[in-house]
Amino acid sequence: MSRRAAGGFTLIEMMVVLVIIAIGITLAVPLIEGGLDAREVRRAARQIAATMMHCRVEAMSRSEPQGMVINAERNTIGTSDWGRWVRLTERAVIENVEGGADAGGGTRQFLCYPNGSTSGARVVIGSRRDRSGNRLQIKFDPLIGRVDVDDAPL
Repeated sequence: MSRRAAGGFTLIEMMVVLVIIAIGITLAVPLIEGGLDAREVRRAARQIAATMMHCRVEAMSRSEPQGMVINAERNTIGTSDWGRWVRLTERAVIENVEGGADAGGGTRQFLCYPNGSTSGARVVIGSRRDRSGNRLQIKFDPLIGRVDVDDAPL
């Protein structure tokens, strides 16, 4: 009877299996990280779009202008009265903010008016790790207040 027939694995067989597992983990981790980054960028874009829509609805229901502030340096968004605000996660970063008025300290303010119009805005959100791949833009139409979320051009 040979040793092999007695059962068990040789050290070489176990090493081959461990090498295959290590290669699989090495290939899978970057894919998982990229998926997490993309998810956080989409989440940040939804938060900004929801805050813009919240301000618009509040302006129309209260019959007075409502404001939204974005601070790209601090990676925060909120309403002018700070009743609703959020700091974006470390994976998603505000890359560019266009429109609105300078409110000081790197903060831009956007207004929503009772008739449904806005001061207009364009905000670009990207992944902190991969600025070329995961990028979205949020556009706030100045005439009708519609919010669009699209892929951002490079």
